Amino acid sequence: MLRVAAFLLVLFSILLVLRALRQVLAFFLRPPSRPPAPREVAGEMVRDPVCGTWIDRRLAMPAGSGAGIVSVCSEKCRNALEAARR
Repeated sequence: MLRVAAFLLVLFSILLVLRALRQVLAFFLRPPSRPPAPREVAGEMVRDPVCGTWIDRRLAMPAGSGAGIVSVCSEKCRNALEAARR
């Protein structure tokens, strides 16, 4: 029984050493990391007439009606603009 326990202890120790060696080798052999690419602004930026915030036109909310449609940044600004037009 003592031999089996000693064998399992040695086997466990060898597995721990191999695992640590694998992690060390993976750290040194991995390719160098590149810095993240700069983000590009693809959309047209418009200014909210209520609060002055600049926002991408694709993300802006339309406010107004007919030819007087403008882009606003939020529901709060849309409500304020429509209340001022009344």
